Amino acid sequence: MKIAIIGDSSRAEAWEKHLRKLAAIQEVVLTSYVRKKGDIDGAILLDSGAKELSELEGLIKLGINTYFISHIPNNAPALEKLYLLSREADVRVQFSHWPTLAPASIWMHQQMRKPTTVLIRKELQLYPNSTKQENIDHHWIDEVGWAIKWLGGNVHRIEAKQLSVDSIKVGVSITLRYEDSSIVSIQFSALGEKNLHHRTISDGLITIDCDAIHQKVRLYRENSYGNIKSEKRDFDPKVTAENSVLQFIKAIQLKKDTPFSAYDAYQTTLISDKIFKQLDK
Repeated sequence: MKIAIIGDSSRAEAWEKHLRKLAAIQEVVLTSYVRKKGDIDGAILLDSGAKELSELEGLIKLGINTYFISHIPNNAPALEKLYLLSREADVRVQFSHWPTLAPASIWMHQQMRKPTTVLIRKELQLYPNSTKQENIDHHWIDEVGWAIKWLGGNVHRIEAKQLSVDSIKVGVSITLRYEDSSIVSIQFSALGEKNLHHRTISDGLITIDCDAIHQKVRLYRENSYGNIKSEKRDFDPKVTAENSVLQFIKAIQLKKDTPFSAYDAYQTTLISDKIFKQLDK
């Protein structure tokens, strides 16, 4: 396979190393743009700022499978268009949604088909830029995406409140309620004494708690004696990017959906738009 890496060369080097480890990759090309498909099987598009979505659209129209290294853009109409274009062109699009792509998250998905309760708590150690609005929004939108990927976008009711210090927004409290009674609770604060990030899920039979920062997971279940038995798993967060490239290449080879597709990004933005409206009240 021939893969093009599009974007800043200094950032491209790390992605090139990940690609060259894969037996399926015969050639890697570093470039600032691609104007025709030629013999390119796929591309890694590095976030370039304001024109990022137009560049992604151009690649999809060329029929090039693309791994988009970027935060989820807060633009539902544009993401809907990209999703429809990718489906029509039969092109695989993958977003670098690290919460979903993390090894601990992948393992949790393997243990539980669908949780009925999701509790997410994230705190950032207070520092000068931690209360910038774009930083706060990025964190909770990522968690919404993590939940939506698992439970779907059919949210029945949304409750969202802003955490503020006078005029400064420092966090959010979000609750997503589903028609089947499933619930997602996201509590985020930029006023922490230290960085903390836990995701806890349950389906009524087992409960899994994940320390997302260190990628340490504990699974709890009842044993035959009526006591709680725990199983511990540790994962290496450093392999997330490398593994995500492998998942992208496999999606191309097997012609299957990517771990976090244009559709997943679109569904996340639809819900986050509704949350923004609640927060603005």
